[in-house]
Amino acid sequence: MIIIKNLLPITALCAIVVDGSAEYVHQPKSLCSSQEGMEASSEESATMISEPHKYFPRQIKHIVNVADAISPDAIGLPDDQSYPVIDISPWLNPSISSDEEKEDVVKQVLEEATTSGSFNIIGHGIDDALFERLYTAARSFFSMSLEQKMGYSSGNNLAGFVAFRNESVASIHKSGSPKEQKDLRETFSMSSPTNNDGNVEGPHDFHNAISEYIEQLQSVEKATKQIFTAALSSAKGIDLPTTYLKDVEEDATGLLRASSYPSTPGFEDATKLLPHSDLGTITIVASSEEGLEEIRDGRWYKVPMGRGELHVSVGEVYTMWSNGLFKNNIHRVGKEARKDRISFPYFTSQGKRTSNPGISPICSDGEEPRFPRTSTVDHLRKYMDAFTGGKDDLWDD
Repeated sequence: MIIIKNLLPITALCAIVVDGSAEYVHQPKSLCSSQEGMEASSEESATMISEPHKYFPRQIKHIVNVADAISPDAIGLPDDQSYPVIDISPWLNPSISSDEEKEDVVKQVLEEATTSGSFNIIGHGIDDALFERLYTAARSFFSMSLEQKMGYSSGNNLAGFVAFRNESVASIHKSGSPKEQKDLRETFSMSSPTNNDGNVEGPHDFHNAISEYIEQLQSVEKATKQIFTAALSSAKGIDLPTTYLKDVEEDATGLLRASSYPSTPGFEDATKLLPHSDLGTITIVASSEEGLEEIRDGRWYKVPMGRGELHVSVGEVYTMWSNGLFKNNIHRVGKEARKDRISFPYFTSQGKRTSNPGISPICSDGEEPRFPRTSTVDHLRKYMDAFTGGKDDLWDD
């Protein structure tokens, strides 16, 4: 097992305790010195602690307003800068990798996770041929007539087909444009494992490509969460088991959403998907086409996606679990997104699952907690009514 050298002095060791329930949920002893229901020193911090689902939209609005004041339009990185691309292969192939190689990956991820909250990865082991089959099958599916696609709808936004402008990030993250009140995309969703009863089986080639891709993503997710665990241990000066951030929600599965942003007359000047941060732990995105934009260093930048690269972004749950150390990445799909853009965001820990009590923020010695104990499913449920109008969803037990 690799021992990551701490970037900060080790001030405390994280003791592991075992819950006495039948599920034996392992959790680290909290190093935060305050208790549940603690009094906050200000109204803002009190809101952060008690109602994260109200805090994050305000946080995002403030950061977006600052970025828009610089320029509402995204630009490419300057010529003397390159977008962070991290080779995670040392964590996927530990038997042939040195501790120094793995430690270098952790340092790179920690740098990006604590600033913009995003980076691209290579060395993930998924070959180009599968990506080609995935994109080809998706384009074939989304080119079908609406009537044909509706045959793959479940009435649940998280399983099967969802039609164009049928969801609304604007329900939480507001827009003044009437064209941006509904998301300018259509989606097809499948949770892991793909034989879940709640899933809808798409056309043969589409289903097979998605199923194979989800299967290969499992090792990528595991390695990425191990890296984040090592980064958290290093920054906090504590000792977490290597698989901690994966094991803490061992019952959780991922959700893949094939997303198409079709060309639509009259909507050329509209943002395809409004600024937001993802609600869960981390999101792994495949897209070889332009359109994703994010806030880095206080302004909007275009996210370049090289051939074979995957994009990783930090969600709000990781921000809470790290007590604000990892930054929830703020992004959008811009007005200038390539026509008929297709992407495949994979939301880890957001598929069909059972209840989980979650964890309290991981704190270093003397650090005060800024958020309550939470799990991915609990945080998502706070938002669910805004997206589905109160319909049952895959997270209901």
